[in-house]
Amino acid sequence: MFNVDGMSGQNRDMTRESLDIILKIWASDEPFHYDGKFWKVDRPPEMVGVLRPHIKPFQKPHPPIGVAGLSKNSDTLKLAGERGFIPMSLNLNPAYVASHWDSVEMGARRTGRNPSRREWRIVREIFVADTDAEAHKLSVGGMMGRMYGQYFLPLLGAFGFLEFLKHRPDVPDSDVTPDYCGKHNWVIGSPRTVAERLEQVYHELGGFGSILLFCFDYAENPRAWHHSMELLAKEVMPKLKHLMPPPASAVA
Repeated sequence: MFNVDGMSGQNRDMTRESLDIILKIWASDEPFHYDGKFWKVDRPPEMVGVLRPHIKPFQKPHPPIGVAGLSKNSDTLKLAGERGFIPMSLNLNPAYVASHWDSVEMGARRTGRNPSRREWRIVREIFVADTDAEAHKLSVGGMMGRMYGQYFLPLLGAFGFLEFLKHRPDVPDSDVTPDYCGKHNWVIGSPRTVAERLEQVYHELGGFGSILLFCFDYAENPRAWHHSMELLAKEVMPKLKHLMPPPASAVA
């Protein structure tokens, strides 16, 4: 709609330039002119003694910045490592997501940074119910399954990204269904099952700092979604308090 060529990576170039502009605006007190590939931006001088740019971040030097990555060898996750931003890995098969940290470290080597797995955020589909059977029914058979079947899986298939969800490369694309994702990618079940599965994912990835919950519109059954989040917060997360990745270490 905005004539951005995402297939060639133009969107990534625009992201880098826009972040440069935002950080320059936040950091500068003096007027400047920025003439980039995509935008021209001016921070004007004070006008008539009272008009001046005035909105500065409360946090210093600026609020935390997070960037999300999807593909293997992700350019945006390299950017996170390069600039010290928070890396966020989208909801793919854990065996595939493990490669994302390589991209973070690759970017960090460019600038001599020491990335910490404690900053790494992992986005996952999580649904918790009182029993495993109920969780499967309310997730695969509910709004999560509907969104995947009608939107997300067709979208990934159109871009050739279904392989990112497969637990083995020889799995046919036709087998990657909401039920398949419920078994191999999502974290669903009773509080005990979900806690065990999240700990397994943690170790498969080599450690990470935070889970970001992939949320769904449960307008048809909001109580089921609210109950899932309550169980996640009150019964699952306390079981995982012992998981803490080591602090940042030097990247060779």
